[in-house]
Amino acid sequence: MKINPIVNSLNFQSTSRRYTDSNGNPFGCFTMFFRDDIDWEKLSEFELEHFKKKDEVNVVMFASSDGSEAYSKIISLLENPIEQKKPQAKKFFPIHAFDVDDEIVKTAKSGYIKATSFDIVEIISRTNKYTDYFQKSEEKLNITNDITQGNLVLKAKAALTDRVKFNKGDMFKEIRKIKDNSNTILMCRNILGYFLNDKIEEFIKLASEFLKKDSLFVIGDYDKNFMDIGSVFKNYGFKEVLKNVFKKI
Repeated sequence: MKINPIVNSLNFQSTSRRYTDSNGNPFGCFTMFFRDDIDWEKLSEFELEHFKKKDEVNVVMFASSDGSEAYSKIISLLENPIEQKKPQAKKFFPIHAFDVDDEIVKTAKSGYIKATSFDIVEIISRTNKYTDYFQKSEEKLNITNDITQGNLVLKAKAALTDRVKFNKGDMFKEIRKIKDNSNTILMCRNILGYFLNDKIEEFIKLASEFLKKDSLFVIGDYDKNFMDIGSVFKNYGFKEVLKNVFKKI
């Protein structure tokens, strides 16, 4: 699938954005806090244990959109019971988050983010320190192609913004810059499914070249919709260790 030139990129904005492909067919993409196609608590628990002997962990996120996924990642690490008993999450920060869309990167850098009532419930269910992470804002966010109406706007506090760096970047280029020492978590969730199968395989092959043994590659359910992606990961030396989480072996 090729994207219509009037749309600069594929990226995910909280709730929903609408695009048109090169054949004139409409399609949409969305994101949310704590998207439920991975178990955030189990993943954080696994990562804290898996990398306990590492002094530093590189967390790289592609198609990072408005920041909801990066903020979900930060909160899930900080609020994990293992972290509460023996703090070590600081070695996972800052997260390096990339998107190809200038507008959405600028929005993410601002710290302002839209949230549905469902998002608020999800955040509160995972931390009793909600106000340590966000405050409500009267800021108006007008984002191109965003069709949502009436969402709350939150302002992320330093507990989040100090732990992530948002930048513009092409995933096929940025992955080649990863300096891995068996200490990388690559989060590339619900974006691969928008590519043709040969491009999906090309990216997984790149990941196999730049990630060393024990590093992790995390995807989403949408990435599985159009091909047997598990077999591709297996062919390039990855093993699924949790749902949608693949370890380089």
